[in-house]
Amino acid sequence: MELMGLCQICGRPGARYTCILCGSIVCSNCFDAKHGVCIRCKN
Repeated sequence: MELMGLCQICGRPGARYTCILCGSIVCSNCFDAKHGVCIRCKN
């Protein structure tokens, strides 16, 4: 079983992406894979 943390933006389980700008660990809904950044840094 793979363990994943809580998204640091929305709080949902399943965070597995790390923003290259701020280092936040986020879920797929809060991550822009094309740019490698979270939705906070994208905006």
